[in-house]
Formats: sequence, structure tokens, C-alpha cells
Amino acid sequence: MPHWTHELEGTRPRQSEHEWLSLDADRIRSSLGDGAVTWAVEVGEDIASTISREMPVLREGASQLAAVRRATTSTTLRALTLVAGLGEPDASLASAEVEEVAVDFARRGLELNDLLGSIRVGYAVLAAALLDAALRLIPPTESSAELRRVSVLLFEVLDKFTGVAATTFLEEQSAWAAGVSAARFDFVKKIIEAEPVDLSRADEVLGYPLGGHHVAIIAWSGPHSRHDLRSIVDPVLRHWGISTATLVIPVGLQTIWAWGAVAPDQGDVPREPLPDFGDITVVVGQPGSGVDGFRRSHVEARAVERIVRLRADLPHVTCAHEDVALEVLLLAEPDAAAGFASRLLGPLAADDSRMADLRSTLVRYLDMDHSLAKVAAAEHISKNTVTYRVQKALSLCEHPPGASTTNLRAALRVHDWLRGAAIAQW
Repeated sequence: MPHWTHELEGTRPRQSEHEWLSLDADRIRSSLGDGAVTWAVEVGEDIASTISREMPVLREGASQLAAVRRATTSTTLRALTLVAGLGEPDASLASAEVEEVAVDFARRGLELNDLLGSIRVGYAVLAAALLDAALRLIPPTESSAELRRVSVLLFEVLDKFTGVAATTFLEEQSAWAAGVSAARFDFVKKIIEAEPVDLSRADEVLGYPLGGHHVAIIAWSGPHSRHDLRSIVDPVLRHWGISTATLVIPVGLQTIWAWGAVAPDQGDVPREPLPDFGDITVVVGQPGSGVDGFRRSHVEARAVERIVRLRADLPHVTCAHEDVALEVLLLAEPDAAAGFASRLLGPLAADDSRMADLRSTLVRYLDMDHSLAKVAAAEHISKNTVTYRVQKALSLCEHPPGASTTNLRAALRVHDWLRGAAIAQW
């Protein structure tokens, strides 16, 4: 007795889709007849239409819809082959057309959940079409067993089908992201190194407006960090205002370079302190406009990175160039800076609590316009104690009375920054 699938018929005449049908259609046609092929084409179109309704992003272009329809039709043909017993029992529903759609999803920046969701929606339509056809074409006395057989068969092959599609998607997503990141990294390196670039291609390559007002960020973490480095970009940029665009480029496994397009400063707006991100270190350049600002802000962030990496006692900080601009200049050559501070401070540079108190009071004294009262109030000590500490500190570093304190201030800034660095163990 012929299998019930021989009786499948479509409801419309043959159309142009027969030009792109896979080899599975030829097997169905030769075994079950042209009506079964037409039925499969119609079911494939129903599946594609349903997925399109559930996922509006697929309606953006005819090419995406056509690719989805080829995949859903191919899957229907393969499912029909399995149900009719025409292929190998362990054959996969996943065809080259299905893998093509998975690749397309990845390249258009969709998520794996989007792909899996479309599979769930489409598979429900496919299963319903097969079961409805079986119920319609099989005598009632035999339908129960056949419906159960078809249901179990579809359930058994779903896992493998989903696995093939997901694996293809993830592999393409990884390769595509790496390729895009590499292209962006090369483009950005040329800008940073002041090489000539075709600015008209910037939007195409970077997807970011180089003509705007930029803030550059560099962030890195340790090998065991569980945080996503990209998650710090928006909170940091909010320190300078609302960002209208961001560019994030992975550099190695545990570092990112990022830029944000922000509105120029609107007067002296007070800012909150930069947020802390636990085991992530973040350094930020100053805002700048255009290509030169894009480059300069990154160079400033790199300069902050260099001095932050000197600090063994500060493994994870958030630091902006505007807050350490002087230290960046003073520490451009760390060895020379350390020698300079050592010569000027002499015994005052010693690493003990007494010298630390003397340095702290001297720094406040110089920063507060030599006001004994202000320093006493800030440190909660008497003016006599302030006077003693200042005089003792100046004596230890042999600073001449009445001489300029510019070099002394610089030496104290260098020492304060390098106190936790190996280079500071003079």
C-alpha cells in the first residue's frame, strides 16, 4: 500500500521556485510525485512567512527573505523524506541552505537567540503541517499510530538540526567579528600613527563618526576577570555627557580600545567622580574634536596607561588624563623622574611613617599657599606641629630658604606617584 505522503498535493501551479530547489526535491518528485514537491514548497513558504512576522528584522530586504524561504523549503523536503522513509534513518534536516541562513544571521549582527527563536517558530509550523496532512490522508483507524511515529521522529531530529545551525552561527559570528575587529583595528592604527586614511570610508569601516567630539578609553582586566570590558564604556562616557556613538575594538584577550562621540563641554559643569569597576582598570583621554581629537585623546589615554602600570599598589583604578596631566609629563621617563625626585628629596623620600607624615604636611603647606591655619585644620593638628613638620621636611631635603618651590613640588608629585612602584625603591 502506498505511503500516505504519495497523496500530498499543493494548491497552486508550479512556479519559479523549482529553479532553486535542492536535490532533495528531485528525490521527492521521483518517489512521491510532483504534488508532494509543490506541497513542500507551500509549507516552506508558510514557515518563512510566519518567521518573518515574528522577526520584523527579516523584512528589511528581499534577499534575506529569499534565503530564509530556501532554507525552510529545504528543511520541509528533508522532513518529508524522513517521514516517507526515503532517506537514511539518521539523516539530518540541516541542509546547506540552513547553514547559509545561520551565516547570514551572524553577519547581520543578530543574536543566537534570534536564530533559535526562528527555528522554534518554523519547526512548529512544519510539525503542524505534517501532522495535519497525515490526519487528513490516513484512515482514522490508523492515524493514531502514525501521528505518534511522526511526532517522535520530528522530536528526535530537532536537536541535531538546532545544533548544526547554532554551531554554524557561532563559528561565523566569531570569524566575522574577528574580521571586522581586525579591519577596524588596522584603520584606527593608521589614524593614531597619523598615516593618511580615506575619511570617506570611516563610517563604512568603523561605523563611527570621526568628525565628532571624542573621548578615548582604554580598559584592561586580569586573566581571571568575569566582567565584560565593554560594559564599562557607557558608564565612563556619561562622565562627559550623553554619547551619541561608540567604537569598541578588542586588543588581545583582555584589553579594549574605545571611543565615544560626546557633546562638547557646556561650561564648567561639575562632574561626579569616575566610577570604579572592581577588577577592571580604566584610563581615559581628554575630549577632542575631529580626527586630531580622536588621535590625541587616545594618545593621552595611552600615556595614562603607562604611568598607571608603574603603580604596583594600584592594580585596578579608573583614571582620567585631566586628573594626572602633570604626572604624565613628569613621568614620561620614569627612571629620570625617579632620580630627579631622589636627588631633591634626599632623606625625606624614605619609606617610613614619619617621613610620610612630613611629606604629607609639606605637600598641603605648598598647595594651600603656605597657610599654617589651613593645613592645621585639614590635618587636625596644631599650627606649631605644622610649623615643625614643614621646617623639618625642608631641612631634610636641604631646600634653601626663600628659594622657588617649583622643583620641590614636582619631586613630591613624582614620589607620591611612584611610591608603590618597583622603580621607586631607590
